[in-house]
Amino acid sequence: VFFMLLGIGLSAYVVNTKLDLVEPYFNNNAMIIGDRRWWGGSSFKDRSMRQGVISMMIMFPKMFIWRGLLTQQEVDAIPLKLKRWIKAPLYFEIPFFLAAIAFCIGEQFQ
Repeated sequence: VFFMLLGIGLSAYVVNTKLDLVEPYFNNNAMIIGDRRWWGGSSFKDRSMRQGVISMMIMFPKMFIWRGLLTQQEVDAIPLKLKRWIKAPLYFEIPFFLAAIAFCIGEQFQ
């Protein structure tokens, strides 16, 4: 429970402080432009959805580069410290997401 709350708090911190620093690096990216069109508001929900897309692009860049949605130059332009901040919430959220799926599947067999 502690790690789950830590991940939620860290995610809220990143959305409120680091998102404005990382978004300018993707001003010419078609995927982010479309994402901003859909989630363009300034509410916490809109900002967290944009942060989620950007963090997935930074966490798994080869997949997005392979699909033509991202370039290596866009990824390389982001400072390493900022990349770490953007990816940090995913290190907590992905294991809990997978655990929730495993729990739901396990409940089906009981």
